Amino acid sequence: MPKLPKAITEGDKIFKQISRKTEWTATTSILEANRLLKQLIKATDGLVIVDFLDSGNWDYIDGIEIDKKRQLLKLIWRDYRNVSENDEDKMIRAVAFPGALYALFLKFNELRKLEINGNTFFLLRGFALKDKELAEYLKVDSSEFQIQDNNDNFSKLVLRRIKDIAEVYTCLNTPIFSVIILPKNSTFSSLTSKKVLLQYNIFDSIKRLDSVSKILEDVDLVDIDIICEKSNTVRRIMEYSLKVELCYRFRQLNVKKDYSDLMLGDLIKLIKPYRSEAENTILKHVVVLSNELSHDTGKKILRKKALCLAYLATCYLRLLKYDVMLRSFPEEQGINDDEDSDD
Repeated sequence: MPKLPKAITEGDKIFKQISRKTEWTATTSILEANRLLKQLIKATDGLVIVDFLDSGNWDYIDGIEIDKKRQLLKLIWRDYRNVSENDEDKMIRAVAFPGALYALFLKFNELRKLEINGNTFFLLRGFALKDKELAEYLKVDSSEFQIQDNNDNFSKLVLRRIKDIAEVYTCLNTPIFSVIILPKNSTFSSLTSKKVLLQYNIFDSIKRLDSVSKILEDVDLVDIDIICEKSNTVRRIMEYSLKVELCYRFRQLNVKKDYSDLMLGDLIKLIKPYRSEAENTILKHVVVLSNELSHDTGKKILRKKALCLAYLATCYLRLLKYDVMLRSFPEEQGINDDEDSDD
């Protein structure tokens, strides 16, 4: 029996070695991210696992391309653009991969290193992108161009043809950690990866809320602008977290608005039918307090109200985290269309 590549039998060791070459645990530099990912691809010959928040997965990374000026990143799964194939080989390959290029596309936001039980993984996220921006970046020089909704809250599929060559892009249009890169000998299933991504996004939000709470717990804090500023931070964290919940519930509902167009009220209206009465009560108080502390209502700005807002948000996110831990997927079917979600 032929000997298996080290990337398959000792991928975890390779990931650790690559990780230790960098001092940072997170980077927002596309150049640093590009450097690490290229080192990883070279050391493993691309033999890694790439899992997505929607349970999609790759078995390989063929390469990486970046546009430093525009902060764009393409993580390539399959690339047949320069492969020499006879007609028979091309026909056989085209059954599974009719396109010449399959890649992940995003406007780079952050790459993080994550350790779980001594294992090293890499998490990736981009920025929110609208269809207009996707067209601006990917439509140039294409003879055919189409954007399709992936129905997973939130990503898009872009199909284009360049010089008669078909290309397929999975476009991540959110700032959510939606990609995890793992070694081949990881015991993670795509479902486990999905739960890790969901829980990590929620954990990160709770950590941010804890930082806000510590500031608001200072009994000597009387600066109204700081109190309101931290209240707005809580509101933004809740909006982010509820969008993560929408990704968790993509089997129950499909969001038609772009990521950046969804405000707190929109998100709660979408989520409300799937939460308990107690959870919806928490969300109701979050809306009331965040509105009172974000707008010029003429009411007295109180530190204790802002602190209550932070505590309520944290409570909801902890309940959401437990929900994700206990249930792999929400119900396949959504609520009855005749039900009034405003009741």
